[in-house]
Amino acid sequence: MRWLNYHHLIYFRTIAVYGSIARASEVLGVGQPALSSQLKNFEEYLGIKLFERKNRRLNLTEAGKVSLEYANQVHNLGQELLNTIENKSFLKSVQLNVGATDSIPKHLISDIVEFAHKKTGCFLSIIEGDSDTLLRQLQTHQIELIISDHELKSTGTAKIYSQRIYRGNVVAAASPDFASAKRKFPASLADLPCIVPTNHSKLRLDIDNFFNLSGIKPNYIGETQDTSLQKILAVKGDGVVFLPEFAITSYVKQKKLMKLGTLDGVCAEYFLIYGKRVIENPALELLLEHNYFRRPKSVI
Repeated sequence: MRWLNYHHLIYFRTIAVYGSIARASEVLGVGQPALSSQLKNFEEYLGIKLFERKNRRLNLTEAGKVSLEYANQVHNLGQELLNTIENKSFLKSVQLNVGATDSIPKHLISDIVEFAHKKTGCFLSIIEGDSDTLLRQLQTHQIELIISDHELKSTGTAKIYSQRIYRGNVVAAASPDFASAKRKFPASLADLPCIVPTNHSKLRLDIDNFFNLSGIKPNYIGETQDTSLQKILAVKGDGVVFLPEFAITSYVKQKKLMKLGTLDGVCAEYFLIYGKRVIENPALELLLEHNYFRRPKSVI
């Protein structure tokens, strides 16, 4: 049996990622001559050339590209092993590490994690952040699931999957002080202060497009991705907010907010983003297998 030197694999992967022996040397803390020698030994052992030099940069050969795919898989598997041992995922108690983008309604996050906890008794770790940060944490197995308002794609170093769990109408909502705006909706929105999501949100783009197609010039007085803050501002009477209908249900029942109307052609979508793991997490599998469309009046 031929044995693989995993140090060679780490050195090769780092050189491939950074594109130069000099940069890889800094990252690894290994001298350039030693790193060059190790790369040469690895190529001789495999009997192939992994790189070719162009414009002072090392570029992967076709054999190098294939080798990098395997090196990435070994790297990801190693990270999963460390994460599994650190979190003691092999014990009877289950832990689920969940990330949520900052635009996700807190009610939705709460429903999803509460469902997982009630069914499995898992210990939950929940963090919020931007899509790029959460995706990096998913790829390095620091978290196992992302709740997002848009699909995230694989980057080539790890296979990432998206599963849509909700699609529904977006409504304009405001305090009862704005009740008169229902009569001429949506034209009435031109005369009202509006609080919208920030520019990096897909929902914001859809709202802007709705106003543009409707010929309405909105009066934006503020923007925030935090849906809880949006509802607080709306309850105070500061302006109109635009949210999926399920997110305001309890506020409408308490008569703190009222629905002014539905934004035609604007929908909110939410996804579960995850990567495949060698050791399955029963709480994660439960969430992925759940049919979120069985109950149209609520998310789950």
